[in-house]
Amino acid sequence: MDENTAKVCQILGRLVDMAHDAGRDDLARRLRGSRARIDDPAARVVVVGQLKQGKSHLINALLNVPVARVGDGETTSTITVVGHSEQPRARLIVEEPQPDDSGRVRERSIELPIDAVSRDLSHAPEAGGARVVRLEIGVPSPLLARGLVVVDTPGTGGVGNPHASGTLGLLASSDAIVIASDVSQEYTAPEMSFIRQANELCGNALVVGTKTDLYPMWREVVDADIAHLRKQGTDLTPLPVSSVLRDHAIRLNDTELNDESGFPAILEFLHTKVIAQATARMQKLVMAEIGSSAEHLALVTRAELEAARDPAAREAIIAELDRARVEAKELSARSALWQQVLNDGVADLSADADHDLRMRTRTMLKKYEARIDSGDPAQMWDELGEELKNEIAESVGDNFIVTHERSFELARRVAESFSDAVDMELPERALGSVGGELGPVSDLVGLDLEPLGFGEKMLVGMRGSYGGIMMFAMLPAMLGLPIPVTFSLAAGMLLGRKSYKEDAENRLLRRRAEAKVAIRTFVDDVLFEVGRESRTRLREIQRVLRDHFRGIAEQTTRSLTESLKAIEAAAKSEVSQQEKRAKELESRLKFLTDVASWASGGKAGGDKVSGDKAGGDKVSGDKARGAAHEHVA
Repeated sequence: MDENTAKVCQILGRLVDMAHDAGRDDLARRLRGSRARIDDPAARVVVVGQLKQGKSHLINALLNVPVARVGDGETTSTITVVGHSEQPRARLIVEEPQPDDSGRVRERSIELPIDAVSRDLSHAPEAGGARVVRLEIGVPSPLLARGLVVVDTPGTGGVGNPHASGTLGLLASSDAIVIASDVSQEYTAPEMSFIRQANELCGNALVVGTKTDLYPMWREVVDADIAHLRKQGTDLTPLPVSSVLRDHAIRLNDTELNDESGFPAILEFLHTKVIAQATARMQKLVMAEIGSSAEHLALVTRAELEAARDPAAREAIIAELDRARVEAKELSARSALWQQVLNDGVADLSADADHDLRMRTRTMLKKYEARIDSGDPAQMWDELGEELKNEIAESVGDNFIVTHERSFELARRVAESFSDAVDMELPERALGSVGGELGPVSDLVGLDLEPLGFGEKMLVGMRGSYGGIMMFAMLPAMLGLPIPVTFSLAAGMLLGRKSYKEDAENRLLRRRAEAKVAIRTFVDDVLFEVGRESRTRLREIQRVLRDHFRGIAEQTTRSLTESLKAIEAAAKSEVSQQEKRAKELESRLKFLTDVASWASGGKAGGDKVSGDKAGGDKVSGDKARGAAHEHVA
């Protein structure tokens, strides 16, 4: 820990002691959280991509530790969070069957041997049948020791993949994303949609083209990918990398080979765009918490000091009491207002999210039904089904983005219903973390695509021609009319051909009807699962916002209540006690006002912030302001 960081921690420790002395355990708890945030900035990088694109090998090569399963098939079946630890460790996080009292999902951890990470843990016997939420791995790594957390995600492969929604939720709360796609071919339409959605959820993105060692034409593929991204309006440039070359470079300690692997550019991105920005955000949050806590403590201290300085001014004290009571009542009224705004906003958001998704799927259904009516589903069913899955996956992702953005708008509206004097930091990370996994969706059912065999065609034709032969052969014979046999056979063949064509048309109409039913059934299944997950997500959004703003309201109300108690206590105390207490309060108030001014970006009095009760050690405001920014290790 450097000197400036130590000074910031000293200020936090002093504020924690003062919060305990004032009986403000709520402030002390939040300040301790800020202290923990300094120790662990936790910059989270999520690695995403389609199936079998080399994500896991990329992570292993980046960290030089085999933490992710690799193979030819789908190896990453569970979200894997990799962080720093002095000793290798692994634990499985599973979901408890019963939620807590507030309705939140409860989780418990199961310690695993580090060797267990090499097997599929999505249905691990250690979980005892509980749903596996994620796998957490800790390994010694210089890169991770700087506050980096790498998340390996299951491959995204359409709406049938239950991890699609959970992956989008991870992206919304991440500090950066790395999108992996191999250079075997240009970006596909689903990949382009996913890159667009990922970039909208997290603007700090890096696109990498993996497996350049396997495909000599990778430069042409990268150029084509750049053209696709520019056409889409995405300002990203794929970075060609080779995990195999990186492995060889580390094993041989070959700097030139390491440069050729492309990984130094990834490391530069992590250091400059991820760790530095996460540290700056941590600095901002810590400063905001220090300033807010100092102001709350100063409110109580200032009220008590004013009463202790002038015990004879009873009327002024009474007026101050009345004013504080009025403020408390106004805040209570505003509490009812913001709760009403929150409840109405969540209800509107739920209705709008459902309408948005249904509108997208309705338009999609009309388009695919028109395609079915214009051709034979048997000839395009596989292609049509794949396009439908990709398009509905894109619609689900866009619906998630709409809900995510609207949740921040709702948070801002709720914040506006508070007093301007209240600190309105929004719970961005908490809102971004909201998002679960979709339940399993049944695959699109198949159609009867077997063509008629020669024998079946003959039976259909003979069944139609039989009536023609009977009509043109037997009936004239009964009437005594001489009709050539060839004429009867020709009439039978014509009617048989007509019967066969009618049967083919009926079979086509039946296939079209079955195809429409299959598509509607698939879309209904998706809507059911997405609707369930969306309602769960909205309830969690409501809880996050409710708890956040309730905490602010309770904190402010408690500060006013403590001010009332301090004024009343000062008014009742003896004169000698008031003078002694006034000196203590003056020293404390000076410290708090200096800290609040420093944390808000201004300069404290004399540019000094007292670090102890006696005013011994002094902490430079300018140096301490940059401490959190410089702290990356």
